Amino acid sequence: MIEKTVEIKTKDGVCTTFIVHPDREGPHPAILFYMDAPAIREELRDMARRLASAGYYVMLPNMYYRSGVMELGTMDLSSGSTWLTRMFELMHALTIPLVMDDTAA
Repeated sequence: MIEKTVEIKTKDGVCTTFIVHPDREGPHPAILFYMDAPAIREELRDMARRLASAGYYVMLPNMYYRSGVMELGTMDLSSGSTWLTRMFELMHALTIPLVMDDTAA
């Protein structure tokens, strides 16, 4: 399997994207794998690797790049935690038009 991190230029900056795909000849159908609210983390990279092991070219973009956030760190789901507050701030800053612009890039 081949893994790499690339920088994709968007109209709002540069979106760091984790890419994984088989090392054998393709074609490899593409999957654009959007992260969930807790941001990119090893669990999502592992999911991308499993999809790639089935023959797919998987792209996992960091949708929080506009805020300069790559990972939020260790989850703290306790009510009122700083981590949870920050996750909701980042999540609510994303809009469908922003996601569509990033997808086009």
